[in-house]
Amino acid sequence: MTSSLLPDIQTEADINALLHTFYEKVGLDERLGPLFQADAQVHWPQPLVTMRAFWQRVLLRTGGQDGWPFPSHLVLPAEGDFFQRWRRLFLAAVEENFTGPIAEAAKATAQEVARRFEYQRPPRPLLSFLKHEV
Repeated sequence: MTSSLLPDIQTEADINALLHTFYEKVGLDERLGPLFQADAQVHWPQPLVTMRAFWQRVLLRTGGQDGWPFPSHLVLPAEGDFFQRWRRLFLAAVEENFTGPIAEAAKATAQEVARRFEYQRPPRPLLSFLKHEV
């Protein structure tokens, strides 16, 4: 399918599809997959609700519950390119499914989230970042 035939992100179902595609990619990633899969066995599905709320609030302007695009209890190592991997996978998930102004806003937000996390190293529980607004 060419990008001109792809829809823009417009509904909660679109956000769900984006997150589903993204987490499929994360699960297959050799470095991110084990971290997120181990975390999912303990803490899922509540973080998905929170992440969905974040993306709905930011992209669809729904207001409502604050959220954050990472599980608040997940700690990613400082070494390596974890946030850049997260960013690349998220951008790929957007580009495979959507095109348009809201899709571009999703990619810009993901870029900013990755930048903020990398800038704020050393590693600490991601809960400490909840107070920051993208």
